Amino acid sequence: MVWSSKKHIPLAMSLILTSGIVAGCGTNNDLSAPPENAPAQNEGTGTEETNQGTTTGEEGAMGHDFTKFDLEVEYENNVKYEAEYEAEGNGEADIEDDLNDVSLKGDEAYAELSPLLEQLNIDSNSDDQDVMSQVLEVFGLQDDYKEFELEITFGDGTKKKYEEKR
Repeated sequence: MVWSSKKHIPLAMSLILTSGIVAGCGTNNDLSAPPENAPAQNEGTGTEETNQGTTTGEEGAMGHDFTKFDLEVEYENNVKYEAEYEAEGNGEADIEDDLNDVSLKGDEAYAELSPLLEQLNIDSNSDDQDVMSQVLEVFGLQDDYKEFELEITFGDGTKKKYEEKR
C-alpha cells in the first residue's frame, strides 16, 4: 500500500482531523463545584425566566410603597431640612440638610434615604399626626419646627399632603 496515492489523501486527512478533535476534547471531566467567583449558570434551556422572590412596583425597589416623597421642615433662622425621592424614570434623590451642613444628590442621597423610607410604617390611610411624628422620629428631626411640609405619592397613585405651621 502506497500512501502517495491520491485516493488515500482524504482518508489520511480524516484520520488526522478526527484524532485532533478527540485529543482537543481532553479527558478532564472535573464536575466539582465551580469557583466562588464564577458566574451563575442557569439549569435547563437557558431561556426560562422566573419571577420567584421578586415584587412588583416601586415597593420592590426600595422596600416601601412611595413613588414620590418630598419633605421640607423649616426651623428658626431659615434653617431647613429637605429630602426628596422620586421613583419615575431612573429615580432621583436629594437631601439638603442645613442642620448638619449636608448636601447629597443622586446615589449618595438615595443610599441615605432608602433605609429611612423603609422604616416608615405609613400608608394613605394613616393619621396625619402619626405620619408627621414618624417622619420626624425616623429622620432624627426635632419637633420645634416652624413649618412642616410633606408630599407623598403612594404606590397606588394616592397623593397626600401633610402640613403644619407654628
